[in-house]
Amino acid sequence: MNSLILLALSLNTIYVHKLMKLVNLLMTVLLLIAVTPSVFACSTCMVGDPTQSLMGAEKPFRNRLRVSTDFMMRSEELGRDGFNKKVIDEIRQSFNIAYAPSSRWMLGANVPYINRQLESFNLAQQEITAPGDITFTFKHFMQQSEFMQKHMYGFLGGVKLSTAAEQKDSNGIALDFDVQVGQGADVANLGAWYAHFNFPFLYYGSASYHVASTGFQEFQAGNALVFNATAQYATSYGMAYYAGMEGRSSKRDIFSGVTDDDSGGNIVFITPGLVYTIQPELILNVVLKLPVVERLNGEHEESTIFSIGVTYDFEIH
Repeated sequence: MNSLILLALSLNTIYVHKLMKLVNLLMTVLLLIAVTPSVFACSTCMVGDPTQSLMGAEKPFRNRLRVSTDFMMRSEELGRDGFNKKVIDEIRQSFNIAYAPSSRWMLGANVPYINRQLESFNLAQQEITAPGDITFTFKHFMQQSEFMQKHMYGFLGGVKLSTAAEQKDSNGIALDFDVQVGQGADVANLGAWYAHFNFPFLYYGSASYHVASTGFQEFQAGNALVFNATAQYATSYGMAYYAGMEGRSSKRDIFSGVTDDDSGGNIVFITPGLVYTIQPELILNVVLKLPVVERLNGEHEESTIFSIGVTYDFEIH
C-alpha cells in the first residue's frame, strides 16, 4: 500500500490530501477484490471503452462472474486565467460487477464513489465527496462458440443513470455544476469491438457513440465518439505490458440554451500500462493515460490520468 501512495505522490503532490481521505477505503477494497481502469466518467473525461471491466481473455462462460474496483486520479482546467478559470481535481473509486448469463453476453454495473474539488479564478473553493451516477453496460459476443477464439468481435453499449443527487450549500443553493459528482442526465452509448488473441500478443479496439439527456442546471452534454486501440505483449503467463491510445471527439456542451465555448473538441491519450497476475483469478492492472493530442475547443486542458486496481474472476456454481 505504501508503494501505491509513493507512486501517487510522485505523479502529482496536489492529490496528497485527497488521497489520504480515501486510502483506508482503498486498503479494504484491495483485500477483497481487484481493479480495471475506469473509463466511464463525466462527459469531459470520457475516453476508452465503457465496458472495460467486462473484458476477459476468452469468451464468457455461463455464470461467469467478475468483481473489481478501480482507483483513478485526474485534473482539468477550464477558462482563462484571471477571468473565468476553473481547476477541477478528481479522485474516483469505482466498484464493478459483471455477470455472464450465457456465452454470448456479459452484463455489468459500475458504482463510483467520487471526490471532486473545484477552485475558481477568484480562489473560491468547493468540494464534494459522494456516490456518483450508476452505469449499466453490456458486451455481446458474435463469433463462433468454441473456447479461446483467436478472433473475437461484437457489440457493446450501456446507460449511465442520473442516480447522483445534486449537491447544494447550507442555503439550499446548488453548487457549481463542475464540482457535481453527477450530471443529472442519462447517458446512453452503443458501439462495436474487436479483439485478436495470439499468445503472447493481444490486440483490442472499440468505438462507441454517447448521447446524453438534459441534466442539472439545464446542462446538455455534447454527443461524443469514444474510441481505443491497444496492443499487449505477455513476457510470461503472469506478466504483460501494453500500450495503446484512447480518445474522444465531442460536440460542445450547452448551458441553459447557451453554447459553452470551452467544451468539446478532440483529445487523444497514449496509454502505457501493465497487467500482473497475482494468482490465477486475481489480476492487477496499472495504467497511465497521457494526453498527446489536445485539440479541445476554447480554453480547456486535461491532465494525465492515473489508474490502478485488480479484478477477480470466478464461476457461480
